[in-house]
Amino acid sequence: MIILEELEDERRWDEAFARSPDILAKLATEAMAEYCAGKTQELDPDKL
Repeated sequence: MIILEELEDERRWDEAFARSPDILAKLATEAMAEYCAGKTQELDPDKL
């Protein structure tokens, strides 16, 4: 049953992303602007 649950979760993620391409594009644009402005920092896995 775990496989079926995982497939259902993946289907829900796919549907959510399909409904929100404009939102994702906006977030990506904002993230790139912050990166270009030097407002981001490199991820340090040891500090997670």
